[in-house]
Amino acid sequence: MTTEPAAHRPSARRPSADLPFVPRRRLRWLLAGLVVLVVLAGGCVDPPPQAIDPPEDAADTYDELPEPVEVATPAAESVARQAQAVTVRIRSLGCDQLGLGSGFVLPGGVVVTNRHVLDLPLQVTVSTWDGHRLDAQVTGVANDSDLALLELADADGLPTAELRHRPLEDGEVVHAVGYPGGGAVTITEGEVVGRASGELLGEPSDVIRVDADIRQGNSGGPLFDEDGQVVGVIFAIETGANTGLAVPIDTLLARLEGQNLDPPQRC
Repeated sequence: MTTEPAAHRPSARRPSADLPFVPRRRLRWLLAGLVVLVVLAGGCVDPPPQAIDPPEDAADTYDELPEPVEVATPAAESVARQAQAVTVRIRSLGCDQLGLGSGFVLPGGVVVTNRHVLDLPLQVTVSTWDGHRLDAQVTGVANDSDLALLELADADGLPTAELRHRPLEDGEVVHAVGYPGGGAVTITEGEVVGRASGELLGEPSDVIRVDADIRQGNSGGPLFDEDGQVVGVIFAIETGANTGLAVPIDTLLARLEGQNLDPPQRC
């Protein structure tokens, strides 16, 4: 029997100094200043271990954010710019560790991220790509999926993501967005290359397998289709196979309706 690659959840670490933008094809999504991620293929996977603690200097990485800036609205708003604008960096100060990850904003000040990013949260801060920081409260943690929901104290003026209400097909082009290493926002193009067993990964349904490079700190970031709609939530990578895994949109939609959500645990 073939040994399948193990999966682990991408925790935060410092990114390499220079990450080249190498698209699989000529991207409509090309956006100046964004670093690319890539997603790869594989078979069934073993259950992922617990979230990896970020290094001691991870907090320093987070604190090195730019000052808030005013960005002119381009004449033609691109899907890539929208994807960048709705994706946020998340810092969760827990009882015994600091969690760094990604997330995305929905209408009503709701932010979606991963459960493992918010381990026993004491204080959660959300920051936008242009340097604004916002306080947030954890409102629900899924008991059957690696998903969690936050509520922003002030969401006025923030752009929000649009959710897709139909499943992905194999071969569809997707784009992964997040903050690897707690650094700058990045975006990658890949394709849906199949599904991984949800049962083995502690998920209620099979998860999406994509061939884009998912890195530590991308946890909780959105997976977009070519129309700019969210189709999944990144939560793990398959070591050895170099594939990224995402919770499918139908699981997220059910949790947004309150299904299988618990209040956050405290110290």
